[in-house]
Amino acid sequence: MTVTTDNIRDLLNRPRGLNNATISEYISMRTEEINKKARGEDYLASGSVNAVTTAQKESAIKALVCLDCLSVLINTIPTYHPVGDQKAVDQRFREQIKAFEKRSKDLVDMVVGKGGTAFVVDSTNTRLPTATNETDVIRNSLRETSPYE
Repeated sequence: MTVTTDNIRDLLNRPRGLNNATISEYISMRTEEINKKARGEDYLASGSVNAVTTAQKESAIKALVCLDCLSVLINTIPTYHPVGDQKAVDQRFREQIKAFEKRSKDLVDMVVGKGGTAFVVDSTNTRLPTATNETDVIRNSLRETSPYE
């Protein structure tokens, strides 16, 4: 599933004065942003539960686009609403902005992985040779290069 203009309109309760071209442009901008910010699967263990899913990315994109669209709607209230309704509509949009700001921050943090992620690491030696005299140094270096171990 991809983020569509209808998804955004549904999330915002189909407001008047929101142009499809505006929504499409914000979708393309935010999609690019989230794809750049998302945790790359190159660094994660294969099959990791910490890998970012497409649904998580789309949720973050939707929240950010809704936030952008609400900003546009607030700026265009005088154009689409009569003077008597403007204050109520403005207040409603501002409450929605507060909710979408919190939601978008949480979703972007989840996609970016600010809380930490399990990365792929190689195995290392658990015992490192310690040398106290010259004989031990020679013995340890021979052990490391010995083909018989």
